[in-house]
Amino acid sequence: MKLEATNTTNKLARMRTINEALALIKRQDPDTAVTYNFIRKLLDGDKVRHFRSGSRYILNFDDLLNELNMN
Repeated sequence: MKLEATNTTNKLARMRTINEALALIKRQDPDTAVTYNFIRKLLDGDKVRHFRSGSRYILNFDDLLNELNMN
């Protein structure tokens, strides 16, 4: 099953925490192998646009989906 990114230039970016993004992915694919640490490594490797708010990572959910669909 392929999750689709829905971001266009006219829409606001879907920004999520790692836990929120993981919950959305698991809702679509309960047997996913994607984990919190896997997403965190993608962020640390600058594969997905993100920023920090205190100790939380806030990521662009559409970038995450695009990165997962490329691999």
